[in-house]
Amino acid sequence: MKKSLKLFKNFFGEIILTIGTGIFFYNIFNFSNKIQCEKAGSIGRNRAGNELADNLDCVVAYHYNSDVLLLISIGVMLIVAGILIIRNKK
Repeated sequence: MKKSLKLFKNFFGEIILTIGTGIFFYNIFNFSNKIQCEKAGSIGRNRAGNELADNLDCVVAYHYNSDVLLLISIGVMLIVAGILIIRNKK
């Protein structure tokens, strides 16, 4: 028990840095997307000159939910805290 507590105390900065990095990278790729299509203003034509009936302008929007943004912020704070602990230890 004392040995594991001593190891935890000696490597506290590295543990915090690893946890923060894991939380950050897990959530940075946890974005959501939404595809929104609207009818285009003009009707397009194909090569044969026929009008295309379903000429759509589509937009893909990527966003983060509020809980994911909170976890990204916590991950960054843990990374910074871990780096500061490691720098002050030496």
